[in-house]
Formats: sequence, structure tokens, C-alpha cells
Amino acid sequence: MSAEQITKPKRKALVAVAVAVVLLASAYATVSAMRRAQEFETSVTSYRASSDPKVLDARVEMHPDFEIVRTDADDQGDRVTLHVVARQPTLWWSGDDHAEARWVRVRLDKPLGDRQVLDSVSGSPVPRG
Repeated sequence: MSAEQITKPKRKALVAVAVAVVLLASAYATVSAMRRAQEFETSVTSYRASSDPKVLDARVEMHPDFEIVRTDADDQGDRVTLHVVARQPTLWWSGDDHAEARWVRVRLDKPLGDRQVLDSVSGSPVPRG
């Protein structure tokens, strides 16, 4: 056997592995993008202070199957805007319409003090409760 005959099958195997890697990476990127498309920002209905002055507990209402994926706060001088991002459980979720209240933690850059708390979805003040 010549050296050329030995390398051809190896080259074909290497090309097949490279194509498989590219296809897997593409599939992962596609699924990740589809999952991000299922994310939505939900309204905060009230908040309460926690024992840590840099943490608030925010109350949201959503279906129990939905997952909270991110919480964040924008500090803007005399006010703080709360962001709560959720995601539906599957690509083709079609559950019922009932919702439940949940408390989620939102970390602040500095203590709340006497600043006003706003909901990011509506822009309205969030009541303490």
C-alpha cells in the first residue's frame, strides 16, 4: 500500500468529523437563539425589603411552569427600575392561563434608601408590599 492510499480514508474521516462538529455547533446556536426568543420581561407588582439593604424581593405573577432567567435593577439616581425576565418551559408550550405569585430576589448596586422603585414593563411606580 502506498502512503497516499492510507491518508485518503483518514482525510475523509477528518472531513466527516469536521462537518459533524459544524452541524452540531449550528444546531446548538439555533436552539439557543430559539430559547432566547421565548424570554420576556414581566411586570413587578410589588416589592419588599430584605435583610440585606442591597437586595429587594420583587413580586411577579406568572404561570408556574415559567422559569425566571434573570433579575436586574437599573439605578438611576433617585429611582430604581426593576427587570425580571422569564422564559416559557418549551418551544411549543401551550399551558393554561392561570398565574401564581412568586417572590424573586433583585440585587441593587447600592442600598435602596428613599429612592422610588419602578417597573420596567410599565414604567409605573411599584408599591411596597
